[in-house]
Amino acid sequence: MFALCICQLVMPFQAFAEDSAPVLTSISFKNAELKDEFKADVREYGLVLENNDVSPTLESYQIQGEADIFVTYVYDDTNHQTGLTVTLQYDWGTTIYNFSYTNPAQYEINSNNLLSNIYCTYGELSPALNDEDTAYKLYIPSDLTQLEITPVTQDIQAYCAPVELTLDDEQTPKITLYSIASDGSKREYLLDIKRVDKTTEQVKAEMESPDFKSFVDGTRLYQKPEFLITVGAVIGGIIVIALLFAVTRRIAVNPYDKDEKPFYSPVE
Repeated sequence: MFALCICQLVMPFQAFAEDSAPVLTSISFKNAELKDEFKADVREYGLVLENNDVSPTLESYQIQGEADIFVTYVYDDTNHQTGLTVTLQYDWGTTIYNFSYTNPAQYEINSNNLLSNIYCTYGELSPALNDEDTAYKLYIPSDLTQLEITPVTQDIQAYCAPVELTLDDEQTPKITLYSIASDGSKREYLLDIKRVDKTTEQVKAEMESPDFKSFVDGTRLYQKPEFLITVGAVIGGIIVIALLFAVTRRIAVNPYDKDEKPFYSPVE
């Protein structure tokens, strides 16, 4: 009787948790289209690549409920990219969507070891990822302790391992990503982790704003109001001192008048 009561209590709770779990209501990718119409209750999809040599990247999505979204890429035993996984993570669990490529490129050796994107939830890269720079700053919230970084290779045949780290709220490590082309050539990307004076919740709220561009702008030392005020005060002080010095020199009295006659004449 007691066991029956327990089951009656647990089963409704599980059903409630499943019904209230956050889900994706829409999703789209750059360089790829879903083979079938997206439905929130369907977890497996085929993904048709527009250019099957290029890795697809997340373009847009909508979530019903409160959850963080993570994108990871799936590789086979030979490190060939075969698809991607989108995970919604929330307080009591996860919801996972799998997307498998229906038309991946045939394996061809090349030297493309560039990255096209670096995903990091609540992270912001500076400067923006480009084909020339290999050293970047990755800004994260002040209280972020679970760091997940997913590099995306330009070439679908290249490979760059994702990074998962557990940090304390003061750690700011330097992380090196190794992007390896299909011919074995390697390119290193250095990420210097920096913390901004904002919590994860503050950053999350900013990112959900329709006109969001950056949570870093205005937080760097040279962009802070107090820094600008201090610099302005110093420059203003220097200008005032220079003006006073110039005025003082101009009004200073010369004790010697070249036109004044001497009081005595030398003895002849």
